[in-house]
Order: sequence, then C-alpha cells, then structure tokens
Amino acid sequence: MCGIFIAFSKKTPLNKNICNSAIKELFNRGPDSLKYNYYFNNSLFFANTVLSITGKTSFNNKIITSQNKNYCISFNGEIYNYKNLNSEYLNRVYSTDTEVLANLHEKIDILKIPTLLNGMFAYAILDKNKNKIHIMVDSQGEKSIYYYNDEKYFIASSTIKSIKIFLKNSNVNLKIDTNVIKNYFSTRHYMPINNTCFKSIKILKNSGILKFNLKNSSLRITEYENSFDWISEENYKFYSKCSENDLIEKLDFELNSQAKLMVPEKKFGTIFSGGIDSSLQSAILLKQGNPSLFLNINHKNKDNINKKFLNFEKYIDKKVKIKNINQKKYKYLAEKCSKILSSPFFTHDLPSRMFLSQEFKNNNCKFFFSADGCDELLGGQQIYIDSFKNVKSKKNYSPYSSINNQGNFIKKYRPTEEYKSILEKSWQDAYRRYYFVKNKKERNILSSLFCDYFIQSIYVANKSTDLICCDNSVEPRNIFIQKKILKIFINLPLKYKLNFAEKGEFKQKYILKKLFTKYFDKKLILKKEGFSGFPEVFYKMKNDNINKIMSKNNFKPNNTKYYDQKNYKRDLSWKISNIELFLKNNYI
Repeated sequence: MCGIFIAFSKKTPLNKNICNSAIKELFNRGPDSLKYNYYFNNSLFFANTVLSITGKTSFNNKIITSQNKNYCISFNGEIYNYKNLNSEYLNRVYSTDTEVLANLHEKIDILKIPTLLNGMFAYAILDKNKNKIHIMVDSQGEKSIYYYNDEKYFIASSTIKSIKIFLKNSNVNLKIDTNVIKNYFSTRHYMPINNTCFKSIKILKNSGILKFNLKNSSLRITEYENSFDWISEENYKFYSKCSENDLIEKLDFELNSQAKLMVPEKKFGTIFSGGIDSSLQSAILLKQGNPSLFLNINHKNKDNINKKFLNFEKYIDKKVKIKNINQKKYKYLAEKCSKILSSPFFTHDLPSRMFLSQEFKNNNCKFFFSADGCDELLGGQQIYIDSFKNVKSKKNYSPYSSINNQGNFIKKYRPTEEYKSILEKSWQDAYRRYYFVKNKKERNILSSLFCDYFIQSIYVANKSTDLICCDNSVEPRNIFIQKKILKIFINLPLKYKLNFAEKGEFKQKYILKKLFTKYFDKKLILKKEGFSGFPEVFYKMKNDNINKIMSKNNFKPNNTKYYDQKNYKRDLSWKISNIELFLKNNYI
C-alpha cells in the first residue's frame, strides 16, 4: 500500500513547491519513505510514498529504476507471486516486488506483465527512451488511479485530493460535475465509473492501461485483458458435473492456496464480524498464518450478532476484540472520511471502515483482511430474493448495478445517457457471454451478479476501502476477490449462489455457507443483519450548497416505482445529506 503521484507540465517547468504540497497528502498512504525524481528538464515529476512490506525499508529517496536505468516505477499494491516471477524471468534476485516489477519490463512485453501478476496493483512505468508513461491497474479493481488532463498538465494519482491540491496551488479552478451527482439518484449507492464529481478528473477502469506520450501529450486508454473473457463455458460445465462435496473441497483448497500467498510475514489482523465471509476468511487465515488481532465493530443498540461471539471463539481459539461506535463517533469519523474521499460517500459504512483501520494501526498491524465482494458475487444481500424471484424479461433486475426503478427516484434527475449506456451495455455483454446457460432465468441472474461485482463492488466497496483504510497507513487485503477465486465464483451454476430450492439461511451464498460448516457449527449461520451505521445523524443538516448548484428545493420525489418502498424516505434523506456533506467540504 503506497501512494502514486505523477505530474507533467506541457509548457513550462514544474513548480517544485506545488509538487511537494501535493505529495504531502499521500504521506499517510506511504509513511515509511518517499521516493521521487524530476525528469526532462523538470517538466515531469514522478513520486511514490511507500509503506514498506516486502524486503527491508530503503531510505534511498530516488524512484526505483530497472537495471538498465530505462524503466522508472511508481507502485501501489502487493505482488504476492513476485518471488516466483523473480526466479522465472530475471537473472538476479531482487528483494522487493517493486524492483521485480520494474525489471520485468526489460524482459517481457509491457502488455503481458500485468496478466502474470497475482496481486493488487496500480503502477506507472516511465520508459525514458521512448518518452512514454504507461499506467496500469489490476483486473479485480482493488487499486485505483485518478487522472487529470488539460492543455497545461497531465496528472495521475492514487487520490483525488492530491490532484485537487496541485491544481488549486496552480490556480486551476475545478468545477463540480453535477451530472455525476444526478446519476447518484439513479443507483443504490454512489457509483462513479469513468467520471468523478469533479470535471476533468477521471477514473482509470479495472484492467485499464493509460498510455501517455510525453512528446506530443497524446493520451490513450486501452485494456490488457477483459474480465468478461473470464466467463467460461468449459468451467461452468465442469462445475455443473462436479459433486457438491468435490466442489466444496476445490473451493477450500483454492482459498487456502491464495491465503498462503497473501499472509504477510509482518504483524496483521482480520475483521471478524460473525458473518459468513469474514468468519470463514479468518478461519482460513488461522490455518495459513497467525493473525494477531480479530476485530469486530459494534454499532451501539443496533448490532445483535456480537452476543454470539463466545460460540465463535471456541472454534478459532482466539478472543475477538469488540470496539463500540456510537452516533457521536460516527459523525466525527464521517467528517474525516468526507475530506479524504473528495467525493460523496460511496456507501454509508465508511466511518466504520475508518474506525476499524485506525484500530488495526493502533495495534501495530500494517495489514488487515476484510471480506467484501461475496454478497455481490454469490447473491448474499437480502433484497436479491425479492428482486430475482419474478425474473421474466431480458434485463438486469439487480438494484445494485442497474437503474431500473431507481431512475424514478427523483423525477427531475434522470441518469445521463452515457451512464445509462455503460450500465446497460455491461449487463448485455455479460448476458451474451453466458450464452451456454440454457435456463433463461439463471442466465439473467448470473449476468446481474457478474455486473454487481465488476461495477457495484469495484466502484463502491473496493475504491472506498482503498481510499479510507490506506489513509490510515494500513493495507486491506481480501482473499475472496483475487483473480483465480473470482474466476471460480463467476462460473459457478446458480444453485451454488442463490439456491431457490433451499429453505432458511442456505438459500443465499449456498456454496460458501456449505464451506463455512467445515470450520464452524452450522448453527452459527446467523440471519444477515445488514449494515447498522448511523447515517441519520446528517438528515437534518442545512442543504445550502445543494440548493445553489442543484436546485434541491425543486426536487420532486416519486416513490411510486422505487424498488424498496419501505426505505424510500430513509434512502432519499441519506442521498441528499450525503451530497451536502460532500459539497460542504469540496464546494469550489
């Protein structure tokens, strides 16, 4: 977990004081060291704040460069198989994954390299001989790059905030993109895909390659692989023919193999919520390593599952540490989160994520394991049962990666055609790739769950986790959303995800719950509580800024077709207050 910052001035040398002010914002992401260089007569600034994980901490402040001095790298993430890559492709032993990654560019085509990596990553490679920068992000969408490009500057960074600081100090005025905010009223969560809430600051998509030519300032976005290609008829048919026990054993083996690669040599912890995903991951981590801290957050007067923890602890032979959070603490942390994000909250559990990451840091853990993504991949959310029970036509019925009924949330604010097209095309592409699934309802639901991960989970959970937790100088990891595991999940027949023939708690996330019973008593499969934060603390705030830029007083709510009638008022209140909180801290 580190911070990337790159700035290129197209007309004049860079102001070094402005570069320094921008990189300071990234020190929390990489508190162990700062590496930087200026190139091409001070027109290019390449910087990397470093949280040292592999090898010894280097206090050399120069950007890591390949052996031939041509390739310079700024890197954020972890390459879990870097030692294998080192021995297979390189003629000398390097002690860190960053050094291995830089030197692979001397041996392997630049487009092939990210396909060989088992890990989470965003990195920028400067090819000095060709005067080009290539920026890559991982396929599963764990790490992010934000970028800005105009007639004066090209900037890329791990955070929006650092870009804002650079531009503000360069007297460049950013404007709020109200279309992105309006799109928010069409989806369950704040789910930016290509554009941020600031005009001209963009998001590099998962599997994306940004190619920037320093000679002519041309910028091109391509991809090194397509996650839709992971949908496999061969794998689906293989899993369909497997016995249930064999499939459970295979999943168990692959999760343990991935965990073995990911368990760090340094002190780490894991979230243990009592839910299926975090409990199972924690049990697997105990087999492959020694987590020093099992941590749970208790939202006072809302969480009931904590009362069952004594029953879990006898299986893991560890004490789960429970930290309490109340409305006052939630509000305080929410204000901090808003300033870190430089966007509306992606979802309202971010103060809890900040609270947890702070606690891991306070216990000297540089890493912790979370377990996001399984609900989307395996149909774990409660509303899936209602959403999918009457699938009849060829469309995305999921409330998480579609605009369906939510397009009527506010009469005045319809989603932009571009945004609507991205969501609809993604589902249609998934539906085409699942051509081999003969049951139309199953094909429909599998396509929706695919999109729920590669849109909803990536652009909501993954990006917010990276921004919030890394700002607390701790690195989040997750065995469930690594490429090899994702390829299993997306090719499972529906009966192993949402099993409508089952009763009770086994109806959802079927295969994961079956695996859970290998590690815990099935009586510990508890009813899902859902998120229990305190977003209501903002419902009565004055909406001065939203009135100015969006005419909030002209909102005309229309709940007649909203998918979640029971919670319509709550959802509307949160969206409005969420936007106002963002504008209060970011209105320019």
